[in-house]
Amino acid sequence: MLPKISSENKKSISGKRRVCDILIKNAYVITMDRNRNIYPSGAIAIDNDIITAVGSERGIISKFKTGRIIDAGGAPVHPGFIDAHYHTSIHLARGVISENPSAKNKISYFDWFNALEDEDEYNSALASCVEMVRNGYTTFMEPGTVFEPSTVAEAAEAIGMRVSLSDPFIWDTKPESLKNLPILKRAPFNKKRAFKKIGQQLKRNASKNPLVTAHICLYGCNSASEELLIAANEIAKKSDVILNTHHNFTPEEAESDDSRFGKMHNLLYLDKLGILTGRSTFVHMNVIRDDEMQPIIDSGMSIVWVPGNFQFYSLGLKVRSRMAELLNQRTNVTLGVDTAKIWTFGEMELLAYLIARQNGEYISPEKIFEMRTIGASQALGLGKNIGSIEQHKKADLIIRTNKLPEAQPGANIIQEMMLVSRSKSVDTVIVNGQIIYRKGEFTRVDQDLIYEFARHTSRRIMKKIKYEPKMKWPLKKKII
Repeated sequence: MLPKISSENKKSISGKRRVCDILIKNAYVITMDRNRNIYPSGAIAIDNDIITAVGSERGIISKFKTGRIIDAGGAPVHPGFIDAHYHTSIHLARGVISENPSAKNKISYFDWFNALEDEDEYNSALASCVEMVRNGYTTFMEPGTVFEPSTVAEAAEAIGMRVSLSDPFIWDTKPESLKNLPILKRAPFNKKRAFKKIGQQLKRNASKNPLVTAHICLYGCNSASEELLIAANEIAKKSDVILNTHHNFTPEEAESDDSRFGKMHNLLYLDKLGILTGRSTFVHMNVIRDDEMQPIIDSGMSIVWVPGNFQFYSLGLKVRSRMAELLNQRTNVTLGVDTAKIWTFGEMELLAYLIARQNGEYISPEKIFEMRTIGASQALGLGKNIGSIEQHKKADLIIRTNKLPEAQPGANIIQEMMLVSRSKSVDTVIVNGQIIYRKGEFTRVDQDLIYEFARHTSRRIMKKIKYEPKMKWPLKKKII
């Protein structure tokens, strides 16, 4: 009997070159490894779901052969981008939620939440995933705002991308900031419910499913008691996953938590409780006082910044963003789109750069690239598997195209890609070793059908919440 050949040691008949499943050649490979190595004439070998080798094209081609070769045409190839904070369940509220923060009689996200059924959450997640993949994102973290997390898991699997999920709406205290919003019927502010639900999704981490994982998440924004915060932190520690929460979104919310937690700046108090750690990933953090900076830096925690919301709510008039300062102190700051109401994936990067410049500070394109790849993987607690193109890591990567005007002249690849061409130049998306998007088409799903589902779902919910789409300009009836 002939010996069985392992996937780690596949050989050609001649024994000279190993066989891999996909070989990417003629690539400008941006690895994001420890040394940030770049191979201007590079190649990548992929076997099953794993990166088998990365390096110079000549070296890789001499060692590997395959039936599937992708010629990158000299364009950049890099780790898939990761969005560390996205609410898929309200994705289809775009255009319904007003872009005018001063508008009266507005529909709120909580109105939308209350109208959702499982099918709606599934269709919304499908639309979200399609939009992410088209813009070069291979992984995202859902922040515990889906009533039925399995709907997002199934949608992500259908598209072929990664997601980290959490338990739905873990809170036990109704905050002042939400007092005028309706109670969520499927997720009331209740201590018994919160303690029963928290940690249920962690069973996904024992599954063989490589695309769906889980973390611990509190909704935050003043909605968790001290007891719930401590319990969540202990579960995250015991399970070796991150603790994720919205925090210090506005000065008012920060001051409310100050009052609740010992009448001191709340991050100091959370640090005393042992909640600021390398497993902590706090979202927004628009309000950071001087005495809170060092505990953040020392803790090794991650911050998910949403520069779009920082600008949308004019928070720069009230507080100064500390993100550039924290990045200079080597704090792990990454980015989240949050909700795609007036922006989409691939646009937070430029906003982050401009907010820093408005403050007289600077975040380099290279740093922004780190924030979207290796930094984001750390914020999700998945840094061992994704975030860089390295041997033995998961094969999650993006192949760009140089065939568009925004990709010229190619003098500074990172700058042009992050601040100019942005997501326009995405050509191919590979996740877990599978090509899920290639030259404008999805390989696993019918994108036109997903768009149809999205429109149907949005209109059904609008009808349910009695919202009539309005235009500021006269809308004439069609003449048949």
